[in-house]
Amino acid sequence: MTVEPPFLFLHIPRTAGTTLNRLLERHFPPEAVLSLYTRDDFSRHAVLDPERLDRLRLIQGHILLGDYDRFTLYDRPVRAFTFLREPVSRVVSEYFFLRTWPDQHVYEYLHREKVTLSDYVTSRNRLLRYKGSNFMTRVLSGLDPEERPQEALARAKANLRDRFVCFGLTERFDASLLVLADALGLGDLLYERQNALRRPAGDRATEAERALVAERNRLDADLHAFAATLFEERVAAKGPAFAGRLARHERVLARFQKVCGLLEARSGMMAGAIEKPKG
Repeated sequence: MTVEPPFLFLHIPRTAGTTLNRLLERHFPPEAVLSLYTRDDFSRHAVLDPERLDRLRLIQGHILLGDYDRFTLYDRPVRAFTFLREPVSRVVSEYFFLRTWPDQHVYEYLHREKVTLSDYVTSRNRLLRYKGSNFMTRVLSGLDPEERPQEALARAKANLRDRFVCFGLTERFDASLLVLADALGLGDLLYERQNALRRPAGDRATEAERALVAERNRLDADLHAFAATLFEERVAAKGPAFAGRLARHERVLARFQKVCGLLEARSGMMAGAIEKPKG
C-alpha cells in the first residue's frame, strides 16, 4: 500500500500558528505528529528511523524544508502548507513576544544586550540575523534574501502558488481554516486563541521603528500582497457556497468561544474563592 507523504506545517512565528497547531493535533493521533520547535526537539529528532517516518502524518515547527528542489524533509516527500501575515505586524509582534518568553533561546540575549526593535531587524548576530528581515521569503524560498533578493522572492511566490498544498493568511484566519480543511480533510474547526500577546500600553513600536521594519521587509510585503491576491482568487474559485460555509462556521465559532469565555471566567472566580484567606 502506498503511504501518502506527511503534511508539513511550516510555522512562521506570530501567524496564529500555535492556535492552528492545537486544532490540527485534534485530527491526528499523537504518534503520527512530530513537533520541531525547541533545541531539544531538533536534537532528539535529528535522525528518524524509517518506521517512525512511515507513521508520521503531520510535521509542525519553526523549520525549513530539507530540500527545496524536491520539497522534502528527512529526505522524504512532504505536503507543505503555511500561514502568512502582514510583515510589519508580524515582526513587531514577534519581537515583543520573544521578550516575554523565557524558554525561548533568544530571551536572555534580548534582555542582556538591551536589544531594541531597530536592533532586532538590523542585527548581524547569528541569533537574530534572519528573524526580522524578510523571514517569510526565506522560509518559502530556502534562499537568503540578502544575497539573492529577487531570486528568493520569485522562488517564494512560485512555491506558494505551485507547490504548497495550500496556505492561509492570519488576517483571513477563519476563511483560511476552511481552505485548509478542504486540503487536509479536516472536520472540527472550532478553536480558542493561543499565545495572544497582551502588551503593556507603553510597550509599542514607534512610527520610526515601524518604518524601519517595513524597509527591512519589503520582499515580505511584496510576497504577502501576492499571497493575498492569490488567496482571494482561490476562494472565489470555490464558488458562492464557500461564503455560506464561512458564515455558518463563524456563527458556530462565536457561540463556542462565548461558552469557553464564560467557563474560563467561572473557573477563575472559583479559584479565587478557594484561595481567598479566611478573616
